[in-house]
Amino acid sequence: MREWLQGIFAKLQAMGGYNDVTHMSGLDWSIVIGLVVILVFTLIICQRFVKSTADFLAANRCAGRYLLTITGGIASIGAISIIANFQQYYVAGFSPIWWTFLSGPLGLIIAITGWVSYRFRETRCLTKAQFFEVRYSRKFRIFAGILGWLSGILNYGIFPAVSVKFFIYFCQLPNTFHVPGIPFEFSTYVCLLMFAIGMGVIFAIFGGQIAIMLTDFMQGMFCNVAFLILMIFLVVQYDWSTIFDTLVKLNEQNPGQSLFNPFETTRIRSFNIWFFLMGFAMTIMHSGSWQGSSGYAAAAKSAHEAKMSGFLGTWRSLVQTALLIFIPICALVFFNNEQFAEGARVVQAKLTELSAMDQSQARVPLFLNYALPVGFVGLFAAVMFSAMLSTDDTYMHSWGSIFVQDVILPFRKKPFTEKQHIWLLRASIIFVGVFAFFFSWLWKETEYILLYFQITGAIFTGGAGAVIIGGLYSRTGTTLGAWVAMILGSGLALTSIVLQQVLPEEAFRFGSFYLDGQVLAFLVTLIGFGSYFLVSYLDRKINKIAPFNLDRMLHRGEYDTTNEHVEAWSASRVWRILGLTNEFTLFDRILFFASLIWTLTWTAVFVVGMFGHFVMNWGDMVWLKLWRFYVMFAFFLGIGTTIWFLVAGFRDVGRLFKALSSDERNHADNGQVFDGKNAGEA
Repeated sequence: MREWLQGIFAKLQAMGGYNDVTHMSGLDWSIVIGLVVILVFTLIICQRFVKSTADFLAANRCAGRYLLTITGGIASIGAISIIANFQQYYVAGFSPIWWTFLSGPLGLIIAITGWVSYRFRETRCLTKAQFFEVRYSRKFRIFAGILGWLSGILNYGIFPAVSVKFFIYFCQLPNTFHVPGIPFEFSTYVCLLMFAIGMGVIFAIFGGQIAIMLTDFMQGMFCNVAFLILMIFLVVQYDWSTIFDTLVKLNEQNPGQSLFNPFETTRIRSFNIWFFLMGFAMTIMHSGSWQGSSGYAAAAKSAHEAKMSGFLGTWRSLVQTALLIFIPICALVFFNNEQFAEGARVVQAKLTELSAMDQSQARVPLFLNYALPVGFVGLFAAVMFSAMLSTDDTYMHSWGSIFVQDVILPFRKKPFTEKQHIWLLRASIIFVGVFAFFFSWLWKETEYILLYFQITGAIFTGGAGAVIIGGLYSRTGTTLGAWVAMILGSGLALTSIVLQQVLPEEAFRFGSFYLDGQVLAFLVTLIGFGSYFLVSYLDRKINKIAPFNLDRMLHRGEYDTTNEHVEAWSASRVWRILGLTNEFTLFDRILFFASLIWTLTWTAVFVVGMFGHFVMNWGDMVWLKLWRFYVMFAFFLGIGTTIWFLVAGFRDVGRLFKALSSDERNHADNGQVFDGKNAGEA
């Protein structure tokens, strides 16, 4: 079978001019254009279902678990995130996966408890800042809304830049081009920025969250199938013995920078053990605070559906995870094994034309352009277009909505009409697109993408993590504590960003320690949590503040008017401790235990690996065989889960359309708060 597939791939490579970094063929472009046509057709269908503000903002809270999982997954793995993962795994190899085994129980606990997401959905708030008004005050909502919006648009600002650079590298587009009859040249980069941002704006403003979810669903399912096809090609072309030999050789040449032994990575800058340990801590402390996909956070048809989508995320991403790891590993082999020396020289010649930062982003895409045959190049380009568009429209919708809902709306004593409100949301989304265009055009990138994400995100999450967790789980957190945490968190994060732009890199180096975006974000978060709980304690003691009524905010007990807590079985106390409430059906419990077994298995592997390294002194081949098993097992298991999600996802889409076909809408449900209650309940 392997030889047969290699023969087919060789013929396709010959058609595409293999042995050079080539332009896209007609077949490749037709795949991309065909996908765009399908998405535009889906957008047109979705428009007629937008009948209220809640439709535009949260698909009227009608989304099922599979739809949430698929669409939320593709929205969170944008083109920029794929490039960021390529950067990380090319620098650190397989080692980062090891630390995800340690984080597995953490992710499972978050999913089991519905940490933050469950309680936030119970509040029935459309945005986090709306929750801030219910929990704290209107002035704090406005301040937090501005901070969240500022953090979001700065974080999103480089998305179009990285995506467009990818397409220029990957599709081998010229830097400038002529239009007949016009005497000057056009910049390809600037024109593609306008096109990419324009597409995101169009999809976000014409159908709101409904269109975003449905088009993202189509893109998500397309990407899952494409991931399978691309993975088959790479597994056939790059055998594991070659991968093993190459990584062992690199390990011998670069001690302390192992690409497969996670305990020998101390000399890897940025993506070492400390990067991941700080990331685990921030996963807990930042849970629910990032609002880049706020429409999804509010779109679930119940808190339980939102919780179950968390369990399903593990299974949906199996093939995606395997591929995004395997591609940069294959690139490492390509650039460092004599077997591919001729091709590596061709690609390296292209890379030398770029700046150092652009080289780090272009290295893996140019390898793929060289290695993939005709049709496969277009397939990957379509995947990246899907990833770009799904993230662009989601982020533009989120940040545009947040500005209206949390900065403008609190000043209104009289609600907007439905038409006024939706058009104002559209205007705000357009502004986000305009900002992203100029920011991407002018911003200077100084560090890896993932590190930039952390520090710009910390403008909001540095204080918001404490404010959200304290507000949802504590009756004793006060408004003054929230103010102090947010001001300190945002101030320190903004100062760090400015200093990174104006000071040389050496100013952030202390011996072998480097004060990068991850470290700065972690320090800001710790200060935010410490200040929130300390100031709240002092404020409560000095001003004799009564405990907050959490039951009312969460619609529990006598305040439960939502009828969302439907009992599927009578859970005993033991099951409740594990997180299995009465809402879990039989299948939900099966899914729960499957997720539990999956997570605990890899946690056991982590424990065995610790013992193997420190006691048994595992050799290189043991580690390498472990990574081969992990990647291939995830790939083969992912084939089945892809089919599962394809069927269940279309079922959820049908149910969404059925629910939206009803004319029943609560037009007062627009995000405003009166007397501590959401407008739809007042």
